[in-house]
Amino acid sequence: MSFETHGVELGIHPADEQKNPVGGSPVVYWSVPSVAAAREELIKLGATPHRGPLAVDPGRSVCQLLDPYGNIFGLDGPP
Repeated sequence: MSFETHGVELGIHPADEQKNPVGGSPVVYWSVPSVAAAREELIKLGATPHRGPLAVDPGRSVCQLLDPYGNIFGLDGPP
């Protein structure tokens, strides 16, 4: 589920034992010009793939990565 207010989109993802276990931190998504390019660069810098990339709308995809400290964060934008 997501909603937009004052030009800012807020997405809410329910807890899910397999994908986002209870007790995990909220996932912040960064808007990027290319999910694939940003994902590749972040993996080179030490991030670990967690989920996706997933097509969520035509021309829009998301993915989640783990930073080196185990925190989940997301990327959102064109594939």
